[in-house]
Amino acid sequence: MSMSIPGLSGGGSNAPNAAARCKTRRGKLLDRTQLRQMIQQSPEQLTSTIADKGYRNEIDKYSTRFSGSDLLEMALTDRLSREVNEVISFCQGELLKQVGVYANRFSYFNTKVVLRAVVNNVSAEELSHDILPEENEWNTNWLDILRNSTTISDVATELSGKPWGRAISALEPDSTLANYEDALDRHYYKESLVALKGQNTANALLRRFLHMEIDHNNIMKLFEGKRQGLSSEIIESILLPDGKLISTSMLKSASSMDEGGIIEILRKNSRFDIVEFEKSVGKSNEMKSLDPIMMFLNKRSFQVLEKMSYLSPISALPIVHYLAVMRQEVRDLRMIVRGLSVGLDKDLLEAHIGA
Repeated sequence: MSMSIPGLSGGGSNAPNAAARCKTRRGKLLDRTQLRQMIQQSPEQLTSTIADKGYRNEIDKYSTRFSGSDLLEMALTDRLSREVNEVISFCQGELLKQVGVYANRFSYFNTKVVLRAVVNNVSAEELSHDILPEENEWNTNWLDILRNSTTISDVATELSGKPWGRAISALEPDSTLANYEDALDRHYYKESLVALKGQNTANALLRRFLHMEIDHNNIMKLFEGKRQGLSSEIIESILLPDGKLISTSMLKSASSMDEGGIIEILRKNSRFDIVEFEKSVGKSNEMKSLDPIMMFLNKRSFQVLEKMSYLSPISALPIVHYLAVMRQEVRDLRMIVRGLSVGLDKDLLEAHIGA
């Protein structure tokens, strides 16, 4: 998915109109009860239901080339990219800059998709049958970049005029795919925080949201690194700066701590629900899976973003909240579609709705 953001400054903001439009769109999204009901449906019923819930045009668009779960996944992904681009198109001035900060993450993600394709020798034609279908006009440029690239450094050259290209342009020739992906993550958050400088309420709240995402990213990497037996040096190298729960100055010491030590750092912040987090860590250890921790952090992200959208109702916050919830709806539907197609336990699918 590629976002088309024509300009990130100048002109007056139209927050009241854009926020109202997104509020209307948010009211049409599926709720948890509807998603649970869809888990109980047959593949034929699921296709019909998804079409009736607003995805019919996208399903029709891909029906000549795809079928079954592949058809639904292509339609869902297409709808998300179209929705984000439509929202961007009706934002103006400072609002466009603020919403663009969130929307840019999709281009950083697509950069990773192309890099992975190059490393794994996946052709543009193969990718157009999977993550970046050619029927979606916003994928054309990404597929062309892949066609023109034989190495990951070629991708950086092709993207040299874009922020996500500048993120990887200075890497050493022997850099790995992981190095490229880490550089993209660092660049996205660094550039986004700089773009949101200023003391107006929306900027301050959006910066707080980004700091929280950095913290959540680092928490996951700390627990994952510990359980994989990575050295403290390697763990430290993949952590992101500018967190608030675990400050930049604490990253080195956190990298060498066990899980209990990390929990004690988090306990010091009164805004972090340490009781529920400890429960998720306990479940994680029992299941030998990081899913409970990831689900706790994702739920916290949505709760905080929703609260921010109410604190600043005529600003970029309700718009970003809508885009995040729309993205989650597509994730949930794709999980249901793919899970049912391979026979996953329905209780397991239900437990992961919203995760």
